[in-house]
Amino acid sequence: MKLAFHSTTRLLLTTCLVTCFTNGAFAAPAKKSSKSTAAKTDKGDGKEDGKEDGKEDGKNDPLPANPAPSQPPAGSSPMAELKKSNAALKKLFQKESPSWAPEHDAKRSEMRKIVDSFLGYEELAKRALARHWEEITPKQRTEFVGVLRDLIERNYIKQVHGQPNYDLRFEKESIKGSEATVNATLDAISEGKKTTVEMEYKLLYKGSHWLVFDVITDEQSMLENYRAEFNKIITKESFDALLKRMKKRLEKAE
Repeated sequence: MKLAFHSTTRLLLTTCLVTCFTNGAFAAPAKKSSKSTAAKTDKGDGKEDGKEDGKEDGKNDPLPANPAPSQPPAGSSPMAELKKSNAALKKLFQKESPSWAPEHDAKRSEMRKIVDSFLGYEELAKRALARHWEEITPKQRTEFVGVLRDLIERNYIKQVHGQPNYDLRFEKESIKGSEATVNATLDAISEGKKTTVEMEYKLLYKGSHWLVFDVITDEQSMLENYRAEFNKIITKESFDALLKRMKKRLEKAE
């Protein structure tokens, strides 16, 4: 399976914005849609038999109760939450520790907690699979979300550890119902050159806080990248084939 590899600039961008899953996507970049990515679905009639071995512990357990999107309370600010998470990550990055030290594992654990607090893995998985999400079993959903989460975390930790060099400025937010967009500008150093990139976070309010389910940079949608390739693989092969490829990539990341 060919993976999408981007320029050093985009790699640095995904590192800094905690959107490393773009680097682990299985498709070429897709243009930003004028419609909400939540409403877009892809064509294709891929079928799935609903069976999955899932030998790893916990992979076949039903998904925990997933709160439905709700109206954010008055004064709720997705931009403020992103600023807080970004500040915590930058502070964590400044702590240097050798890989063999106990502090190293503690740093990785704390990094996961921060990333988990604002990335909506299940929301991303559901929207990326589109109609295929309804075609698979609850056990398959749980395993898929788990594998996707592990890929995101491992790629992120591998790429960000010890090398952040960026300034992320959150500029404005717009809220419509339970969804929001936060605009930001990234100034980063890539190969000795300063790079400025405009980007958008797409968020959903669930479970008393805002969760990111898509990041758009240079009109490239992370979510649409995933959706396009996931649908392609499921349609031509099967959901099991997609999951197998993701697991293989996860093994290589170890």
